[in-house]
Amino acid sequence: MIQAFVKRNEAYGKSETIPHSEAGFSRLGEIINQLKERTDMESVVILEATGHYHRIVVAHLTSIGVKHFIINPLLSKRTKSAQLRKVKTDAADTWHLAEMYYRGDVKPHRDWEACFTELQRVTRQHEFITSVLVVTVYKNYSM
Repeated sequence: MIQAFVKRNEAYGKSETIPHSEAGFSRLGEIINQLKERTDMESVVILEATGHYHRIVVAHLTSIGVKHFIINPLLSKRTKSAQLRKVKTDAADTWHLAEMYYRGDVKPHRDWEACFTELQRVTRQHEFITSVLVVTVYKNYSM
């Protein structure tokens, strides 16, 4: 889900769902370019970390040179819980993330190099294989 903002509390267009596909990333680029033309400023993208799903979006934003911030979902939830109205929709979440940015609650995230991402993947794979091995040995030993 994406919602562009011209300034605080002033949305640009309507919120849209952007699929993780070539067409979706093309649409994201169009929105970023339209916003730049309208405001004459570089766009900044704020997104919540969503397991591994946000990584392809971050890779795309990096490749096209768009500044972005990744928000920890726990931090976002904590600041949301301070609000009086408890609205949980993707559209409301986009407004909340924008408000966090305009308040100055957003800090730069660490930039993982490809080797760290690969190391994380291999470590998780090793942990999974080890757990399967332990279960297999335990079952054979107890028979």
